[in-house]
Amino acid sequence: MDRALDVTNTRRWPRYQANLPVLISAGGDPVPGLANEISRSGMALYGGVCLEPGDLMKVEFQTSSKLRVAGVVRNRSGFCFGLEFVTLLASDNDAANLAECAIPSPREHLEDWLDKHRGDVSLAMASALLLFSLFAWDARPVAGRQTPSQPSLTLWERALVKLGLAELPERPASLGNPAVQVWVDQHTALYYCPGSELFGKTPDGRLTTQRDAQMDQFEPAARAYCQ
Repeated sequence: MDRALDVTNTRRWPRYQANLPVLISAGGDPVPGLANEISRSGMALYGGVCLEPGDLMKVEFQTSSKLRVAGVVRNRSGFCFGLEFVTLLASDNDAANLAECAIPSPREHLEDWLDKHRGDVSLAMASALLLFSLFAWDARPVAGRQTPSQPSLTLWERALVKLGLAELPERPASLGNPAVQVWVDQHTALYYCPGSELFGKTPDGRLTTQRDAQMDQFEPAARAYCQ
């Protein structure tokens, strides 16, 4: 693919878009930078160095060849520098080849990843759609139907149940209304529901909630919990 910016460019050498990491030397330790445009005669790059127009800059391209060039700063805007090479690159192809070594942009990274994993993405989307359909169908309201309380399950556990890979745990047996007042018989360890024949009549009995009676190990006298 031709990376030249514009066929009508009046500059002597075509310029190529780049996204190329470099090391910049300006009298001290090398500083990382990024070249975003390059031609046979110069380049534009970003770098955290304090150079002014007319200063000399040395650049090492972070490619397998580790090509090094020297140039004079011709213009500066913030930390963006326009650099003119002291010596022209050997050919225009060298500039084009350097541009081709550019690191991909985030969008190119994403497009490349999606292209390589298209099948996995499709499978994941289909699985998500299937799970959503299963849950939506199960949760749909039905007129006249009272939905019984379901055991508390995590999303993963519900998915396993829906796919038939696990069984729904049994619902805990109802223990009646925990707040209803019952009459406990201290001698028999039984309790009586309101309205029963012996409610409030056994000696040494007392009133308490059904929940407290159950917590104290009392059993319903009628073998049925109070509602």
